[in-house]
Amino acid sequence: MQNFNHMIASARSQFVSTVVANKLLCREHYRLVLCVADFPATEPGQFVQISCRPMDVDEEADAEHAWNESAFPKVSGVDLREVNAVLRRPFSLAGRRDPQAGVELEIIHRVVGVGTDWLSKLAAGDTVHLLGPLGNRFTLPPPQTPAILVGGGVGIPPMLYLAQKLASQAAVAFCGAVSRDLLPITLSERKVRPSSGGDDLVSPEPVVAEFAVHGIPSVISTDDGSFGFRGFVTQALERYLDANPSAKPVIYTCGPEPMMKRVADIAGGRGLPCQIAVERAMACGMGTCQSCVIKVRRPMVSGRDWVYKLACTDGPIFGGAELLW
Repeated sequence: MQNFNHMIASARSQFVSTVVANKLLCREHYRLVLCVADFPATEPGQFVQISCRPMDVDEEADAEHAWNESAFPKVSGVDLREVNAVLRRPFSLAGRRDPQAGVELEIIHRVVGVGTDWLSKLAAGDTVHLLGPLGNRFTLPPPQTPAILVGGGVGIPPMLYLAQKLASQAAVAFCGAVSRDLLPITLSERKVRPSSGGDDLVSPEPVVAEFAVHGIPSVISTDDGSFGFRGFVTQALERYLDANPSAKPVIYTCGPEPMMKRVADIAGGRGLPCQIAVERAMACGMGTCQSCVIKVRRPMVSGRDWVYKLACTDGPIFGGAELLW
């Protein structure tokens, strides 16, 4: 069993970043670009924890208040007066650039609550507090071995960062969403007609700008058929593999858990290696809170052939054959 528990040889820390851009990509997703003066080395698969609240809010000093049963007590403290995200939120790295002026980190997020809603309202020049880099990394395929990148919804971002590292190798990207307006990527002007799920639409083409710039063609699937292959991205993956039986790729995936489980089953049934970036609710990202546990196989010990591991420190990258869903 391959070991993915290898951390980057650089210390995590807390950083103050500046917003470079915050662009709406589709109906609910934004691409947030943060600039940090100096940031440790990172690799695809790693993530950061972002504080989704203003940095310049003054904390009020503790004080005693006289209790008056006939009057409602005076509310004090910013977290009682306003709706703020208390805990940091985890986000996969969607890309990294190292210009002379600092390090630019790309984050793609979907607005689902108070924290990501706050992120969506950031403008260039705003400041954001973040912690990282965190977690382990994808293992790149051996030379001459092709790669298949399978991303679903907000699981697409780590595939974009991985594509940066695979520019010199053969690779194909699969991107899936419920509908076209929930795809957090830049689609080419080339018209891809709605389909009935035909095999012609699982032929990789340079339809996604973020992958095409690295020489990687893509297959798009939507549940409703509004763009590309009609059906689940895992169905498109199966059809592609059936049509290319001689290919022996390494499969990388991130997205909704049922999708990742199916990708792992597809890879396992064909004897293909699979690396999965799991998604779990993480309160700290450093292994302290123990909130992101996931079951992983291990040799039989004391009558048990599994153990709990932490997605934040043991992962988020695990082998597909390791996980017990």
